[in-house]
Amino acid sequence: MTSEGRPARARRKAIPATCALHRGPVGFANLMVSVNNGTVVFDPHVTGACVITLDEAGACLLRDLLTEWLG
Repeated sequence: MTSEGRPARARRKAIPATCALHRGPVGFANLMVSVNNGTVVFDPHVTGACVITLDEAGACLLRDLLTEWLG
């Protein structure tokens, strides 16, 4: 954690994404993904306005689904 309460840079990544609501081009929106105290946090648009969190079981399920769907 940094002094501002955010995960350290090594524990967060911005993923270029497309926002269906705002209809920008590919990479228009950033999806910030971080780990904070064992919880995976998804922050669309990097604003903190709508944050989705997954515990370890949810994160593992998501990993398994993505592996199945994408090979």
